[in-house]
Amino acid sequence: MWLVLSSAYVGQELAAEFGLLPPTFLPVGTKRLYEYQLAEIGTENPVYLTLPHSFALPPEDARRLRELQVTVLPIPDGLSLGEAVIYASNLIGAGDGPLRILHGDTLVGDLPAGGQDEIGLSGEADSYSWAEAEIRGEQLVRLETVLPAPELGARRPVACGYFSFSSNLALVRAITRARGSFIEGINLYAGEQALQARWLPSWFDFGHVQRYFRSRLIVSTTRAFNTLTIDGKTVRKTSQDGAKIKAEAAWFRAAPPDLQVYCARILQSGEADGRHFYDTEYEYMPTLSELFVFGLLGKRSWQHVLDSYREMLGIFARHRRSEPGDTALRELTITKTRERLQLYAEQTGFPVDAPTSFAGRPLPSLLRIAEQLEDRIDFESGRPQTIMHGDVGFSNVMFNSRARRIRVIDPRGFVQAGEPTLYGDLRYDFGKLAHSVVGRYDQILAGRYELASDGRTGFTIAFETAPHHGWLEDALGDLTVDGVQALSPEIAAINVSLFLSMLPLHFDRPDRQRAFVANALRLFSRLEQSAARGMAAPVRPA
Repeated sequence: MWLVLSSAYVGQELAAEFGLLPPTFLPVGTKRLYEYQLAEIGTENPVYLTLPHSFALPPEDARRLRELQVTVLPIPDGLSLGEAVIYASNLIGAGDGPLRILHGDTLVGDLPAGGQDEIGLSGEADSYSWAEAEIRGEQLVRLETVLPAPELGARRPVACGYFSFSSNLALVRAITRARGSFIEGINLYAGEQALQARWLPSWFDFGHVQRYFRSRLIVSTTRAFNTLTIDGKTVRKTSQDGAKIKAEAAWFRAAPPDLQVYCARILQSGEADGRHFYDTEYEYMPTLSELFVFGLLGKRSWQHVLDSYREMLGIFARHRRSEPGDTALRELTITKTRERLQLYAEQTGFPVDAPTSFAGRPLPSLLRIAEQLEDRIDFESGRPQTIMHGDVGFSNVMFNSRARRIRVIDPRGFVQAGEPTLYGDLRYDFGKLAHSVVGRYDQILAGRYELASDGRTGFTIAFETAPHHGWLEDALGDLTVDGVQALSPEIAAINVSLFLSMLPLHFDRPDRQRAFVANALRLFSRLEQSAARGMAAPVRPA
């Protein structure tokens, strides 16, 4: 059987970034770490996952773990690693037999298949406290926990969190004799039963903040029309759409000095192998998408995020041109949405002109909804054009917890195709922010929702909730910049249009497209209900 050990919370450094999580629940792109670990382990043998007893297992994760045939073992808080192994073994009632262990902060590619009495080792280690291995030939002599040394010098191989034992009972007896010490228990076991060194070239450690951010490079979350190449120093973005890449690069270069601290640092741009590209410095920071969907940060941290948004959007508003932004907003909401709805219909055959419903409530067709949104957005406001990023949703924003500052990537860079510009309408950026907080866009990308359909055009969608979701939405209601209020009915209408307009962009994921349709109906239904009550209430998730 497999035992994944994750019964202690992450250390202070990682907790400051993501909140108090067990290591297997750390975010890696659009998934949690355990999803990658279990993909490597497979389902051929029983898998048990230890978690702190005090950890409130989110229902969505409980469902996923059941589907992956994983048994969760709540372990009393405060037990040492060795004590957790003993407790888990007794809880399982495993008796004797082979046992394989994987530390919860470890991901190993190409896990050894079926080997017994072996320990995973690596020669790559940073200046952290590690269990270093003394080996003779290919056999373990002893493990020793070594603190970081100030002097330079080669380190011995380190144990990287994978172990295989032929006898579970022998391991439990050894740890018991070692008074609950996991390392000393392994040493006692190795004195009775030879442990072979197994070198693991594909070892990724997520237990230390520096190594976490390097390890997460293994994941790319780009969509079909983008390609990212990340080497740990730079990010190269390329696309078959050369005009789009040029516009993004031009936006970064045109950003005024007071805005640049909120922007990824562009290094170069050009053309290579027939494709346009630009390079930015790789940032070792989590995205707000990861924090919103998977993190457990408290109110204070999220308030820092919103304060940084307010500062950045305030800079947007201060840099303005006399030309009104209304034309740009119409192009990006109504005109673009109509065009893309027709494209979506051509791609999928979805009847965009047929009546719809949400949770049994009759609603107009998608095309008719797009028309009604036009009446809810002021296109004659006379607002001057300001700087516009065009995509400040959580997936394109990173958070530096030490500087308490957000940093944006992937600007839109244009309103009309082929015409790069730094400017647009501030209300569109507010719509993109609401797109993540109220619209739950990032949860759809991560697949953390429940979708039901009633016929071809009737839907219901619901999202899992975390403590910070409701609070963040309430706090967003207090965000106003240059007269634009983040949860006004006008921004809510822009939010609906965004979900409709992105439908054909996700042609590679029909399940995601259906979720976007359902969510657009959910948001529009709430907008209608608020209007019927004569209230400017925020649109809230189901």
